[in-house]
Amino acid sequence: MKPFRLRLSRLIFLLVAVMVVLSLGLALWLFNAQLRDTLEQAQASRVINLAQTVASKASVHSVLHGEVSQTAAPPSTSSPLQVEIDTLRERLGVDFIVVMNPQAIRLTHPDPERIGRHFRGDDEGPALHGESYVSRSVGTLGTSIRGFAPVRADDGEVIGAVAVGVTLASLGPLLAENRRDVILGVALLMIIGALGASWLARYIKQVLLGLEPYQITRLVEERQAMLASIHEGILAVDRETRITLVNPAARRMLASAGLGPPIMGMHVSEYLPQSGLPEVLDSGRERLDHELNLNGRVVLANRLPILHQDTVIGAIATFRDKSEVNALAEQLTGVSRYAEALRAATHEFKNKLHVMLGLAQMGDLVALRSYLRDLANHHVAPSTALIKGIDDPVLAGFLLGKQSEARERDVTLHVEIGSPVPVPREPAQVHILVTVLGNLLENAFDAVENLAERHVTLTLEYDEALLSLHVQDTGPGINDSVRERLFELGVSTKGKRRGLGLAAVKSQVDALSGSLAVYSEAGRGTLFEVELPYPPTE
Repeated sequence: MKPFRLRLSRLIFLLVAVMVVLSLGLALWLFNAQLRDTLEQAQASRVINLAQTVASKASVHSVLHGEVSQTAAPPSTSSPLQVEIDTLRERLGVDFIVVMNPQAIRLTHPDPERIGRHFRGDDEGPALHGESYVSRSVGTLGTSIRGFAPVRADDGEVIGAVAVGVTLASLGPLLAENRRDVILGVALLMIIGALGASWLARYIKQVLLGLEPYQITRLVEERQAMLASIHEGILAVDRETRITLVNPAARRMLASAGLGPPIMGMHVSEYLPQSGLPEVLDSGRERLDHELNLNGRVVLANRLPILHQDTVIGAIATFRDKSEVNALAEQLTGVSRYAEALRAATHEFKNKLHVMLGLAQMGDLVALRSYLRDLANHHVAPSTALIKGIDDPVLAGFLLGKQSEARERDVTLHVEIGSPVPVPREPAQVHILVTVLGNLLENAFDAVENLAERHVTLTLEYDEALLSLHVQDTGPGINDSVRERLFELGVSTKGKRRGLGLAAVKSQVDALSGSLAVYSEAGRGTLFEVELPYPPTE
């Protein structure tokens, strides 16, 4: 069963939307609590100020003075003080204004039936002892915020108190009005937040090229595996030429060249001044198959710009050890030479089979015996002698093939082996030798191909881990102007797209610290002399 995966865009939208809703919900709760506290504090300041104002009224003093002296009329719903206080209460917008005597008996109250009864709330005591304060308590009208102020006679004696209150129920409309505006603002912010979350989700999705997180994870894993498996060294930089990527092959190659490990974020010009990557960033053009010298180790480097929407955002370089490239070229050349030699040998052998088949069909056994004897004396015996002088089967097979090729091209090839040639210590040595011999013999065959006298001589001498080989032909020779540049790439007397073989020979001989010389005069043939280190097997 395929696991359920929530798309990244939806996940981002839900996350941002939930965070916005929770944040605004918390803000709304905090604002509502703060608003309630602010309203209660404002009402507390208001009621205590009103209580002090009412307590200073002359009419209140007169009635309470009479209460103390017991000359006042009993509390009444129609008393002038009740009418005055009730009118003042309605004008000020408070829920009650109570004037009480020293015994806490109400002289005024919004509910006429409560007049003459004891004040309820049990919070009036301090006021009757001369204090002004704010209290919250439950009275006959419910929970209210009350402001108390004492009423004093001219001599300072407390003759009563005034309580002005606002019930919490009456604050509801004020809170609701302010809360409605806040809720509308919060709802608008939530809508804006949801739209912003949707835009952010689409933007992040676009930046990630439409990939989901698990797809990005898989790509990163594949990228790491690919970089680790690539044999070529890879080094990448960003637009500011800072190193951003080095694969394991590059680290090994740079370490073998004596360079320290590259540090991510370091400018490439500080680590590898000859990298050429800054130039690629500036020009935006690739540079392919350029040789780069790393402390004496020559590598082939390809440098390419990294483009994103036709904008250069970095550059990447790949490195390949030139010696490995040369080895591959040598193997390819060797295989090509083997194939050509085998083709010539096969063609020659088929011709011999046709002759033997014809003689057998004719029944001429005498002629067949003579032909077979001639083959044994002139072909098999020399070939056997040649093989005895060469211990390495690859080299022996190669020379046999070249003999067959020479006979097919009607060229006389003399192979002279002064001393046995052993099997080399390194198998790659044979490929190098085949490359050198193959190119020299091929040039010699070409040189005598259109002449009446077509002779090529190959001499092999081995002495104390040093192999000397001479290839001489009876061709027309080489002009002095060409001989001076004979080993340069592309220089040849055979036309276009030639001049590669001798350049390869020169490169291989130099790589092995060998020597190469050519002697030639116009009309007197050409001689190539090569000496190569050739350590034998132990």
